Amino acid sequence: MEYFLSEAHFNQLFIGKDFVYLMKRVEDDYQYIRLNQAAQSLLSKEAIGKMLSAISSRRNFAIIQENYHQAIALNAQVDYMDYAYFDSEVRKYETSVRPIQFGNDHYILAITKEILYDRNIEDKFLFMRSMFDHAFFSTVILSADGVIYEANASFMEDFELSNDTLKHQLFIDLPIIPQEEIENIQHYLKRAALGENIEEKLIKFHTLEKRQRMYLVSLSPVMLGDNSFAIFLIMQDFTQFTEQKAELRSKSHGLEVFKAALNSATSIAILDIEGNIVEVNELFLQASGFTASELIGQPYNLIEPRYHTENFLQTINETLDEGEIWRGELCYRTKYHADYWVEAAIVPLKNEFGKVEQYLSINYDITDKKRMLTELKNIERTFRLITENTNDLIVITNEDGIIIYASPSYRIYLGYEIVELQGQFYSNIVDMESKKAWQTFLNNFTGQTDTQLELLLKAKDGTPVWTEGNVTVVHDPERETVSQIMMVSREITHRKERENDLLYLAYHDSLTQLPNRRYLMKEFPKILADAHTNNVCLAMLYIDGDDFKVVNDQFGHDTGDDFICNFGHVLIASVRSHDLVIRIGGDEFIIVLTGLTRDHEARNAQMMHIIDRIRNGLKKGWTINHRHFAPTASIGIAYFPDHAKTLDALIDLADQALYKAKEFGKNKLYITETH
Repeated sequence: MEYFLSEAHFNQLFIGKDFVYLMKRVEDDYQYIRLNQAAQSLLSKEAIGKMLSAISSRRNFAIIQENYHQAIALNAQVDYMDYAYFDSEVRKYETSVRPIQFGNDHYILAITKEILYDRNIEDKFLFMRSMFDHAFFSTVILSADGVIYEANASFMEDFELSNDTLKHQLFIDLPIIPQEEIENIQHYLKRAALGENIEEKLIKFHTLEKRQRMYLVSLSPVMLGDNSFAIFLIMQDFTQFTEQKAELRSKSHGLEVFKAALNSATSIAILDIEGNIVEVNELFLQASGFTASELIGQPYNLIEPRYHTENFLQTINETLDEGEIWRGELCYRTKYHADYWVEAAIVPLKNEFGKVEQYLSINYDITDKKRMLTELKNIERTFRLITENTNDLIVITNEDGIIIYASPSYRIYLGYEIVELQGQFYSNIVDMESKKAWQTFLNNFTGQTDTQLELLLKAKDGTPVWTEGNVTVVHDPERETVSQIMMVSREITHRKERENDLLYLAYHDSLTQLPNRRYLMKEFPKILADAHTNNVCLAMLYIDGDDFKVVNDQFGHDTGDDFICNFGHVLIASVRSHDLVIRIGGDEFIIVLTGLTRDHEARNAQMMHIIDRIRNGLKKGWTINHRHFAPTASIGIAYFPDHAKTLDALIDLADQALYKAKEFGKNKLYITETH
């Protein structure tokens, strides 16, 4: 376009107050090619060469793009009007869009004129609609009867709806309105239709994916005389605020719980900036022997000077003056001049400006630990004599879990020489199954007293060895950051094996080794959850062997037991790996078929395929004491979710279906009827 319409010619052609733009179409966007002086004063000359989408708001771009596209498609002039708000004045503009084609390129010549107009009711409505298009909040224009005229972009984006699907629908018929809110919204619409302004009603909506949203909704009538002919509905998304309020309430509750837990676990004192006591909890009073009235307002001078030098106290003050937390051991003096030791943390409490206003002193009583450490030092030789002649597994590690001492019993039970263990991480001999428990303890032992741990260790030859131990953390009274962990364990491998055997017996039938009814009750919630997640069906097959009593009566209970075991083996061999076979008792079994399709015909085909395999397996039979048995079985069937949605209901229906099947004779099946 440069060689037939220069910038100078363009400005000479379009002199005046009208805004004139020459635009080149670039895919679905438009590039500024020429701007007259009026347009340059509005947009600045730097707009030339830039894209319309980069300069315009999303709403304006959509309006302009639609009209430009239409003019090119029709190869005809397109006129449209819009409103803008400048310097407290509403201005009305009319734009004429003329298409130009040069070579293979499409251009647009757009001329925008300001129109002086009488603000009649139609213009007011059009202006309000233009304004509502710019609104940040979700906004909908309704008729007095609640029919949707139009919705702005924010509303459609919030709820993923399109304007075409909204127009001429009743607002209360939209799928985003929950059933429980319809009556309230109808009431507000009726009041607005009568000319009443409805302000800030909290209403629940949900998206098409049923995600709940909370909005503050205001309804404003547009009046013509004494009657309203439209309703403006403005919706402010309150979801995040509501969620934050709930979260704040939850955190506040959690903070109160934490405070209560802290108060019950440790002694606490709050000091002012001068070191005077402001508040103490009950544990602090119990430990010190003072009453609250004797302490509050007094200097924090309980620290026993015999154990703490002036330099030590000065170090505490310097740390706190820097706004940092001081941690360490302190010896306090009670009201009766007795000593007690604490593991203390003194925390500066700052206001919103970062200035320290108070100090929080958290004190864990370690008097017994200090006494224990002293006693341990006094009886170290005796301790070694005991540990070296005991069957207990005794180990001492540092705070990182590195072995300092291991008793000779580690050589007896695990095959390690003591020199192989010293200096190594204790976790090196902990089996993978117990590594997490051991590491969790190491990460959290500060402040703990005695802890019990069950750990699976690995012997030098790889043999697993279960141990049960008591763990004690001992803090060095002379070195603040040094602790030692002492664990006294005993070997419990045989006990663990017995526990596992008992656990297995609790959930399995002792004769067939199949899972029992207790196992079914434990596992069924997971099976049910998987069925919900994968949108599949379950089938409950209640199976009863035909004429089992005859086998018992004719051949004895030993043969009957073998018969039941073989019966169960056939069932296991006939089902899929993810199905479940349960022995209820006698010759009664339950099979839970999982992962069945919801399609009735296909599901029946899946199930009958498995039942045919069961029948063929029974027909093939087995031999016990030179006698061949080829039994048949009656089967009652119930489906989830068609017939029932709980385990007890499914078993009951399948059991009833079994009796129905037996009414028809042997080797029959009956499927519960759907009501």
